[in-house]
Amino acid sequence: MTKKNLIIVIILLTIIDLLAAGWYVSRRIEASGKSQDLFNQRDSTQVIAMADTIITTSQADLFDKMQFNTYYYISNSPSVKGDPTSYYTSIKHVKVKWPLKVNGESQLTELNKELIKKAFDNAQTQMKDARYVYLKTPSFNKPIGDDYRTLVKAPATYPVYGNVSQVLVYPYMTSQRLLVMEIDKTEYNGSTNIENNSYIHYDRMQQRVLSRLDILVADVSKENKLLKLINNKIDDLNKGRGNETQLQHALNVPAEIRCGKKGVVFQYKHGTIASSPVEILIDYDKLEPFFTNEFKQLVKENGKYKVFNDDIKPEPIHSAVAKPKTISPEISKQDKKSYQPKKVKPRHKSRKRYSGARHKSGYHGYSGKRRWNRYRH
Repeated sequence: MTKKNLIIVIILLTIIDLLAAGWYVSRRIEASGKSQDLFNQRDSTQVIAMADTIITTSQADLFDKMQFNTYYYISNSPSVKGDPTSYYTSIKHVKVKWPLKVNGESQLTELNKELIKKAFDNAQTQMKDARYVYLKTPSFNKPIGDDYRTLVKAPATYPVYGNVSQVLVYPYMTSQRLLVMEIDKTEYNGSTNIENNSYIHYDRMQQRVLSRLDILVADVSKENKLLKLINNKIDDLNKGRGNETQLQHALNVPAEIRCGKKGVVFQYKHGTIASSPVEILIDYDKLEPFFTNEFKQLVKENGKYKVFNDDIKPEPIHSAVAKPKTISPEISKQDKKSYQPKKVKPRHKSRKRYSGARHKSGYHGYSGKRRWNRYRH
């Protein structure tokens, strides 16, 4: 066989192989029911362009009914012998209004994972399991090991010895592109009240959680300009405040932010720019230079904002006002059991009882008084 004939044979065999491969692929496509004109497929640039301009109909989000669970704990013996008010107690409350469907999608693996992490600080995959792990772990103001038991009724909460920890999860806002979930954590540690609010931003169209870096550009120079913008807003707010309620200039841009209907709220915690937590709202148009390109596009396409007004409130703390004056011998015998002292009424009816719990971080208005109903942006 000549060299020329050999080349011709190789070419013919190659053509036969290609035809066989094409026939096999076409049969597989037909069998899968996804047959289409192979010569009319879009190239990669067209697919990317379509993905960037996807605007679909928006379905209403579906949430579970509010669920409320509470566990009670008490130490087996009092801290001070003979004093039934010195038992260490722990009360744990959980209130959740969990998302079931977001824009018609019920597989919310990424959103559930982030909610569980921020709300219960564990690695469970299901909300019920994560809640159970949290509730089954008492929070005492002093380490007492395993020297405690559960109760079926709420114990009296006394200063120093009583702890009340609460976790609340519920929707704050929804729009065509965004779902914003709120997680509130409050703790009464026997002397003070500690509050922390955090938020999860979820892209309803792309079905993914947006981190802070997905919203704000990570750039030092822009961060400084953003801080200046926030401090200018603080100066404007201070014009309507008294000398005793002046806000301090912020030293940095806070990590916690919340997107709302009008703009983005920057959350400053207790003691950073005031004695209480403060929210600074900056409008979307002023923040545009600091947004990522993706978030700029999201804001442009966004609309149909709905802020939920049925926010969930923490439970009040059942606090005894004073200790009993005398303890009878019968009571002394019972203090190793589950003795529950009666609440003592205050002498002056006009005196307000400190509950130790509140829902939201208040802010000071023009009169310098504390307002507890937070305006939802």
